[in-house]
Amino acid sequence: MTVDVASRHRARLRLVPWLLMAPSMLGIVLVIGYPFGQTVWLSLHEGRGLRTGAWVGLQNYVDMFTDGQTQAAFVRTVVLTAVTVIGSMVASLLIALVLNSGLPGMKLLTILVVLPWAMPRVSAAILWKWAFDSQYGVVNWLFSSLGLERFDGYGWFNSGTSALVVVSVAIIWAKIPFLTIAILAALKSVPGDLVEAARLDGASALKVLFRIKLPVMRPVIIVLFVLATIQAFQAFDHIFVMTVPPGGPNHSTEILSLLTYLEAFAFLDGGMGATLAIMTFAVLAVVTALYVRLQREDAA
Repeated sequence: MTVDVASRHRARLRLVPWLLMAPSMLGIVLVIGYPFGQTVWLSLHEGRGLRTGAWVGLQNYVDMFTDGQTQAAFVRTVVLTAVTVIGSMVASLLIALVLNSGLPGMKLLTILVVLPWAMPRVSAAILWKWAFDSQYGVVNWLFSSLGLERFDGYGWFNSGTSALVVVSVAIIWAKIPFLTIAILAALKSVPGDLVEAARLDGASALKVLFRIKLPVMRPVIIVLFVLATIQAFQAFDHIFVMTVPPGGPNHSTEILSLLTYLEAFAFLDGGMGATLAIMTFAVLAVVTALYVRLQREDAA
């Protein structure tokens, strides 16, 4: 009898965590699971405006993988993501090192670094578009003043390559504040005795950075790298605002997020739009899985 009572008591105790998690799990299912399931369901149907069309099975996925425009958008998205993530991480690390140097005026510089974070991205995209305008943009004026005559009236948005360069600069600029503050916090968490010991042993500043600071900061850097990758892969507003028409000229700046929007809301093909959204989710899920694996290796 005593054994049965103890067993029932242990069983009730095992249920307590599940009961406590139940409201949160229900919220996750409603807020995330249901929309995701609807997107998968829609991707298996023909798109008919705002309504679900006829069942087509995996035909949307076949069309997506065999469509040249989608393939080009995927490659363009990967390239844009790589450039903006690497550029923003390197720039943020350099700025964080300067802010952590303890030189005079670093508090004011920290405020200046954070300011772009407070600016709405659409407004910032418009300002960058004006700055690179072919007629009255400050960038062309600056290059021309330095003797680079070819930039006099240069049309940055007349070709896909130069337009993507401008968009990449704007995205990197927008990412720097958050990444810099996070890296700066990680730098301040590096044990000072390790740094001092390395310096007493004659290690240079570069060796201290690459042998001491960066290895200690590795978990934070991995998290920031994944977050920056997800954000860059889903970049939308800069392309939408800065290119005319969105994704132009001649589809040369279309990336997956913009193509998803155009398919769903411009061409009213909700099925293909949902299919592209699922593809984006799958790619980012792989990136997240790699992050989890790296974190486990660090913990081991």
